[in-house]
Amino acid sequence: MTEVARRILEAAVAEFAQYGYDGARLARIAQAANVHTSQIHYYFGSKKDLYQEVQKHLQPAETTSITEVLTQADRPLPERIQLFYERFGKFVENFQALGENVPAALLPPLLKSPQSLALPPWEDMLTQAQRLGLIRNLPLPLLLAHQWTVAMIPLWFMPDKTQWPAYYQSEAPAHFWALAKNIP
Repeated sequence: MTEVARRILEAAVAEFAQYGYDGARLARIAQAANVHTSQIHYYFGSKKDLYQEVQKHLQPAETTSITEVLTQADRPLPERIQLFYERFGKFVENFQALGENVPAALLPPLLKSPQSLALPPWEDMLTQAQRLGLIRNLPLPLLLAHQWTVAMIPLWFMPDKTQWPAYYQSEAPAHFWALAKNIP
């Protein structure tokens, strides 16, 4: 991506965050990026195309790598949980750098709902772990909601972002296991 395209994209993120799609104006985006509106059309096409590019920018492919670790059958369950929280932590740190005023419509599904963790291979793994007595026999939606809530705690309750890496490295997996682990 060229420097001009990057400036346009950053200005568009801020514009759409503040005004939404209908209220956003290409003229303001151009002014904020210090370009002419024709350059916006050159790099991104229409306003709709620019909005779609903003959505792609805010929902990077790395969200897939966060959840795909849960479905990797060759990894033991504790390792999957550990890697999930570590990757989630890195993602939210990078995502938060984009700004605090990102509208809900632009949030990645992973930050919107625990439903994004309802992956059939992951659910199958949790069900199998329940059958083997490794985790409590709780309803899967409850386990997924707990897993997601533990991941979201820093975003909701930890304004000091310097605490986030330690939380995702050790505290988040411990919180997950505190509920999920089957203790006789």
